[in-house]
Amino acid sequence: MIVDPSALEAYREIMEDEADEFIIDILNSFYSNARELFSAMDEALAKDDAEGFVRAAHTFKSTAATVGAMPLSGLLADLEKKGGSEPLAGLEPLIPPLKAAYEEVESRLRELYP
Repeated sequence: MIVDPSALEAYREIMEDEADEFIIDILNSFYSNARELFSAMDEALAKDDAEGFVRAAHTFKSTAATVGAMPLSGLLADLEKKGGSEPLAGLEPLIPPLKAAYEEVESRLRELYP
């Protein structure tokens, strides 16, 4: 499952009538943060900045989990771990599949929450 809708649907039980607006705010933040975090990861790779790479991967991992994108979060956890222990140049080939996974998540979230 690319996205587990129960992660966001749980807010409906807590917030009731205000949940829809809150969920949309979370998703809009996720989409804009994803662009920023991809840029930060790309920049960190270009500068061979392991600390910056790990920080961006960690943040992205957490936000992906918040919206229920657990497989994406898992990919980011793997990159976070590798970024702290392996040469960054070896991680560059993992970025295009990560971006493709993100695009699938965004597409699915936009279907679920138009």
